[in-house]
Amino acid sequence: MSDYQLREDLVRRLSAAIRAGELYAPSHPLVTRGIEALGAVTTRNLQENPSMVVGFLGNEIVVNDLRLGKFSAQLIGLVRDMRDRHIEKITFAQGVTTDELRALVELLADRHATVPIGERLAARGVRRVTVGRIMVESDDGEHTGIAMARKVYNTAVETAENLWDQAKAGDKPDPNAARKIIESLAKVVTQDRTSLMALTALKKYDNYTFTHMVNVSVLAMSQAKSLNLEGPLLREFGFAALMHDIGKVNTPLEVLNKPGKLEKDEFEIMKRHVVDGAHILRKTPEMPALAPIVAFEHHLKQDLSGYPENIGTRKLNLCTMVVSIADVFDALRSNRPYRQGLATDRIKTIMGEQGNPQFNQKLLKRFVNIMGLFPVGNFVLLNTEEIAVVTAEHPTDPFRPQVKIVFNEKGERLEEPFLANTWERDSRGEYPRAVVEAIDPESIDIDPLTLL
Repeated sequence: MSDYQLREDLVRRLSAAIRAGELYAPSHPLVTRGIEALGAVTTRNLQENPSMVVGFLGNEIVVNDLRLGKFSAQLIGLVRDMRDRHIEKITFAQGVTTDELRALVELLADRHATVPIGERLAARGVRRVTVGRIMVESDDGEHTGIAMARKVYNTAVETAENLWDQAKAGDKPDPNAARKIIESLAKVVTQDRTSLMALTALKKYDNYTFTHMVNVSVLAMSQAKSLNLEGPLLREFGFAALMHDIGKVNTPLEVLNKPGKLEKDEFEIMKRHVVDGAHILRKTPEMPALAPIVAFEHHLKQDLSGYPENIGTRKLNLCTMVVSIADVFDALRSNRPYRQGLATDRIKTIMGEQGNPQFNQKLLKRFVNIMGLFPVGNFVLLNTEEIAVVTAEHPTDPFRPQVKIVFNEKGERLEEPFLANTWERDSRGEYPRAVVEAIDPESIDIDPLTLL
């Protein structure tokens, strides 16, 4: 059984045990069998993991770092039930006993108790099952979710602008300020990547330079996380990505923001930013070693046909390859003076062209899988002429996400948007809804984050 199947089975057994506990007396055989089945699959999941965290984030179920699809009303009901109870995660630790699982099921079945379930579990002596909310450490202890992700993101953009201004003035960018915001971004990437990734997809931010710095950092850390990079190395990837374009502080604005194609001499000026960036970062004390390397290499391409030219033979750093993918992806989807941002499916076609020497193809495929064909937060047109925002991706079929319908087939905005799973078939075995194409959110003039 694959990791995905094991984790999905854990959630299904948990849901079934809770349901049985609500319907029958604690001593009923169905309750006992449900708890025993939950215990067996929990033990299997914990064989190679010190703990298993079942998280309920919005309309999603995440087990450790793996997002699950909601294939049945049973699991949709579980998500709704946990949301109603203000439960965002249930954590199972190694060594959890059947008695502890029985206590969890019994306490969840009691809907009239006024004492929080976490306190009731502790009072029963349960130590290897904890229930609570997902937290991101911050000064005010605010929870994760769109609001928290937006706060962290906006602070990161402000920090990026300050770092840019310091370098522009000839000073050294403050690595401690950068490190602090990377720490916050890394925590949200780890605990609530969906919210943060949705923020990076917006095209309405005023200053491309600073949002691009933050977006590339978030996208690079998401890729690094998928490669099982953790801790200090994950953060170093994010730091290097944040600073990859710092050399552009020396690029004249008339070149940087030119609405048309650069002339040959203008492009030569533009190309200098990779060397300038490496120099700035090398001269900055306490700068992570990866940062100047990535600044220097991020336009080299896999076959070294990019720039700077004539550098001899070298193998690109893994962080460089990750950042290069994030850099181009975010640049293509962003509105710029010389063109409108492109839709995600179009970008993936461009980046994935056969024989493209720019990217490591294995990393590119992994990145596409992370992003999904229609990422969360994107507006899409359905075959029914309805317009919706993507709220969740299908774990195996990128063409069939979960969406929230915002406009009906007549183009009228709905007072109460509703969820629809485009992977669900009707009574004839056909798909009543399917995504036709992505839509630029600026043409709709709605912040998609308000709908998530």
